[in-house]
Amino acid sequence: MGPLRIHDRIVVPFGLMAVVATVAAALVSLSLVSNMLEARVESQIAKGSAFVSRSQFALNASILHLVKEIANADLVTYGAGGVPLATTVDSGRSPGLVSAVIAGGPPAVADPSGNAYLLRAMTVDGAPYLVAYRSVAENPGTRLAFIAETSDLALALRAARMRVLLVAGVSLFFFFLISHFVARGVSRPIEQLLALTDASAASVSLSRERPATDDDEVARLRHVFNDMIRQLQESQDALVRSEKLAVAGLLAARVAHDVRNPMSSIKMQTQLLRSRLKHDSENQVLLRALLHDIDQVESVVRGLLELARPGELRVRLTGLAAVVDELLSHLYAQMAHRKIIVEAKLEPDLPDVLLDVERFRQALLNLVVNAADAMTDGGTLSVVAARTPDGSAVVLDVCDDGSGIDPAIADRLFDPFVSTKRDGIGLGLVNTKTVVESHGGRVELSPRPGGGTQARITLPVPPAEKGSHG
Repeated sequence: MGPLRIHDRIVVPFGLMAVVATVAAALVSLSLVSNMLEARVESQIAKGSAFVSRSQFALNASILHLVKEIANADLVTYGAGGVPLATTVDSGRSPGLVSAVIAGGPPAVADPSGNAYLLRAMTVDGAPYLVAYRSVAENPGTRLAFIAETSDLALALRAARMRVLLVAGVSLFFFFLISHFVARGVSRPIEQLLALTDASAASVSLSRERPATDDDEVARLRHVFNDMIRQLQESQDALVRSEKLAVAGLLAARVAHDVRNPMSSIKMQTQLLRSRLKHDSENQVLLRALLHDIDQVESVVRGLLELARPGELRVRLTGLAAVVDELLSHLYAQMAHRKIIVEAKLEPDLPDVLLDVERFRQALLNLVVNAADAMTDGGTLSVVAARTPDGSAVVLDVCDDGSGIDPAIADRLFDPFVSTKRDGIGLGLVNTKTVVESHGGRVELSPRPGGGTQARITLPVPPAEKGSHG
């Protein structure tokens, strides 16, 4: 047996659910109807027997016949030895009824007051009966049997069961009929689409790199499916990165509260101690090492706090060349000490861009420092800024001829806490990416053909600047 069709997968489960629900509802309904009818008959028997057993009526055959006509039930009064004292039973119609009722009665009188009764069902001469046994209050040891034939009750219950089952059967029929048409309406387009897909499988590829070129439903579905795959992958990458950033932000909040203030106090007191021991050369070496370690911790704190800072920017139109020149001038002595030659090639008349200068300077500094750290034995660091051919953006490249990108982390360069530096914590590139993207730009890292790394920042040019520099 092959797999079920879509139509059957819809109809069969819901059909089974409908059968179970309908059968359960029918059983509950039958139970309620039966209980209601039986309770009604029992109530009539209990009331009738109570009325007769609390007086001398139980020994008066005329009164018993009158009660029989009113209640449509026979009565038998008998003594403790099982001797009938009065009865309304026609021995010709039911010869064994009196003896059967007396024999089936309770062995002893449980309640001489007559308030309690015992109800028993029995079948005599093929007819069903309900019999209520009571003690006669005025005659201790005497009992009354109130006998109600329940053939009519059985017929009523049978008729009620037939009606409930008929309604359940009709409901199931219409449910299956409706579910068939609904399932058919749902499955037919899908089956047609599957047929078209099978027919096109030889010539159509679901590769994400190949866009849909024709205009039929399958082509549009394939195009949407390809886009969905791409968006899901991008969303998954963004979700993982955002979760890491959230962890880093939470850590930053803890660091700001628990580390930053005590560390500032430690640094201040260490500097004070250094000034007091300025003539003690041995302790000066220790204090310089201590201050260096404190600076390292403060650098980590600054990186974490920068990562957790709100995304609001204080932007203004700024010349990118001026920001780059100022940063490189500030780093000139440090680069010379590390035997690094800095070459700046900034295109003249670069359009101004919207920058939060302080935050962008820190982002650019992260790239420059990373490039310098990659050239442990010196080298050339080049910074190139130019406008894109269409004038819509400014591209800033920071290139080095250092060790290049480690292939093991090439796809995780912008993840928090990913670093190849021995003393790095992996937040510089994360902060750079956050700052650049908050400016509407993007940052990319790629290996250079001759060795080293190229970091590229692309920033959009405001519309007004496009026109003025076009």
